[in-house]
This record gives sequence, C-alpha cells and structure tokens, in this order.
Amino acid sequence: MTAAVLTPTENQLFDALWGYIDAVFGSTLSANIFKGFQNMTATPPGASYVVLQPGIVVRQNQLRRDYDAASLVVNVERDTEYLYQCDCYGPIAPDLANTIAIAWPSLWTSDFFNGYLAMPTSGAPLPVTPLYADEPQQLNIVNAELQYEQRFMLRLHLQANQTVSLPQEFFSTAPELDLTVPADYRAP
Repeated sequence: MTAAVLTPTENQLFDALWGYIDAVFGSTLSANIFKGFQNMTATPPGASYVVLQPGIVVRQNQLRRDYDAASLVVNVERDTEYLYQCDCYGPIAPDLANTIAIAWPSLWTSDFFNGYLAMPTSGAPLPVTPLYADEPQQLNIVNAELQYEQRFMLRLHLQANQTVSLPQEFFSTAPELDLTVPADYRAP
C-alpha cells in the first residue's frame, strides 16, 4: 500500500505567497522578504522588508470524497482558509502594506496564483483563491537600541482546496454466483 499524499502542501502554498510578494515589488524587494519565526535570520539594517508568517487554518466545508478504482485511491478534499500575517518594516512600510492590501483582492492576484505553480501529479494550476486582506495596522516596535521602528501588519486570507489521497482497496471483480436455492426460500 502507498502512503497518504497531501496536495498542495503548506510549503507549496507559502512558496506561492512568497512568489506573489516578490512579483508585486519586483527586484526592489526580492532580497528583503523573510519567513517569520525562523532562527538565525538577520533582518537588513535600515532597509524596508516584509516578513510573512504562516498563521491560522480554518476548515470551510465538510469533506468530499472521490473514489478512483483504477489507481486504488480515495481522494478526500477539504476547502481550507489560510490566514498569513504580513508584517512590513522600515521607512516605506506603510506603502508596502497598502500596496499588498490593495492588490490582494484583484484579478491580477487571481491570475498570478492560477499560473504560478502546477500541481506535481496532474499539472493543474495550484488550487488557490485570494479572498481578502485586512486593512494594515500600524504596530510600531521598540528595537534593542530602544528606538521605534515602523511596522505595519495585515493578514492575507486565501482559500486552498487541499486533497489527501489515501490507499483504498476495491471489490471491483466478483465471480459469478449460481444460486441453487430461490431467494425467497425459507427453511422448514
């Protein structure tokens, strides 16, 4: 039996989000996008940068099942809402945050995710739909030198349709039965 397979994975979703932020700002910011909650990652001094943090996962529906007898698997699909926190720091942090918040619910963003990453097994587009972005909030921080740094935080909401493929045995062939007793026969 084969092991369960999840598609798309959280890493694929995060990579697509990273690629989106990089595409929005281009080469001006591409070296200054970081994944949050990572050890040994220094932020650039004096530069503006974006920190993306995986966050909350919310189930949107009950599970849907699709049986594939030819491949001996059952595919269980769940629509899931992912909330990613996006923190923008530095001198142009408000502009970065507002640009992301305004661009997120656009058709451009939907088109980006539709063509960004093909699923490894089927080659179909990554099943991601941007939903909405919270309005940026100013949440200044005090650094180690007791200096205020600009920080603008927003959350990006997206829906991903995730599927788990599980091994499934099927009773697809059966021998013909020769009934010698009528179906409504009752023993005395």
